[in-house]
Amino acid sequence: MSDKKQTPMTPTDASRIQGHADKTGTNEGFKERAQAAGDKNANQGKVPPSGGKK
Repeated sequence: MSDKKQTPMTPTDASRIQGHADKTGTNEGFKERAQAAGDKNANQGKVPPSGGKK
């Protein structure tokens, strides 16, 4: 396992991933998981709702 600190998915990151997936037609399943993770992290207060730095 890595010692690197993980950064939680933000709504902004999820939006960027979804936009790229829509343009390229790739990562269809991942974009849904990214959006869900961004929403969950915002709802739990791990990241600001706007997705900026906390």
